[in-house]
Amino acid sequence: MKDLVSIPMHFVTCYNYGLFFRLKRLENRNLRIFNYILLSPIMLVNGILNFLYYNTIGIITSRYELKTFQKKTYKYDYGIVACVKNETPYIKEWLEYYRILGVKKFYIFDNESNDNFKEYIKDYIDKGIVDYTFFAGKGKQYDMYYEGLKKCRKDCKYVSFLDIDEFLMPVNKEESIVSIADYYWNKYDNMAALAVNWLIYGSAGHKTKPEGLVIENYLYRAKEDHDSNKCIKGICNPRLIKGYLTSSHFPITKNFMLKTVLQNGKKVTGPWVYYPDNSYEKLRVNHYFSKSENECREKFERGNASRLSNNKRKWEEYEIFNRNEVYDDSMLYYADEIKKRLSNNY
Repeated sequence: MKDLVSIPMHFVTCYNYGLFFRLKRLENRNLRIFNYILLSPIMLVNGILNFLYYNTIGIITSRYELKTFQKKTYKYDYGIVACVKNETPYIKEWLEYYRILGVKKFYIFDNESNDNFKEYIKDYIDKGIVDYTFFAGKGKQYDMYYEGLKKCRKDCKYVSFLDIDEFLMPVNKEESIVSIADYYWNKYDNMAALAVNWLIYGSAGHKTKPEGLVIENYLYRAKEDHDSNKCIKGICNPRLIKGYLTSSHFPITKNFMLKTVLQNGKKVTGPWVYYPDNSYEKLRVNHYFSKSENECREKFERGNASRLSNNKRKWEEYEIFNRNEVYDDSMLYYADEIKKRLSNNY
């Protein structure tokens, strides 16, 4: 039944992504609707043609990509696309964490920050570590992800689409993210993306922002079976996905043959995976959703980046995601090296 539902959903997403996101940039809602109506016949024809192409010739090219992509040389083995708004207090810790893990390129889209963000990371931009783009407008997360995908598609072997409060962590610290990705792409057939569940970290009782690193101050998380861990992020082959259209957690693959797979081998059909299907075999996404109570209030005031209305979150979400049942200090492994790098003005 799920596959029957996915067929029309997949067909709908076969519209011309470039045209779709260009129309989305129109801030005037009435003008945007008028253009959708005016161009809908063109988009429908384009969708039919794309549908036919991606599920015939596209399957052939996808099979070739799956067979050959690990043998090729890329400018970057692994890149990260991120959208930010007023993340200056956290960005360098996040960058240095991933640099320790071997990430060489970050594609950062700044959604109208007003906290001196660009100047704060100027050294990273000047050295080519960060590809910085200012991106205006409300509810533009999917648009930013689409632009990021276009930037990294040829240059990166693998890519993740992550937030600044999400830390993708190898369970075995001796393994790299790339080696783990290689392992799963060799293990499972027709995989376009590897899905990794959240592990939600709570406030650890902090009412206001404490001094020090995020990964030092928040050492309590939810149990693996809690519903707050249901969301997935993960790793994609950027040549096998079309982008993100209905959720920032679940990529649209290029055809029916391709799939998103959990570490336990189960196919994923949406952005949520509940216990006991969630899997943390080799990777997990440590998600510092709330941090302190005051920081969470500031976050909620910024609104939801994936929704055009940019609605502010309800405070009830804090109570749902403020999970502190399990003490977990696994991220402290990286703390000293991050602080060393930050003290060296990087």
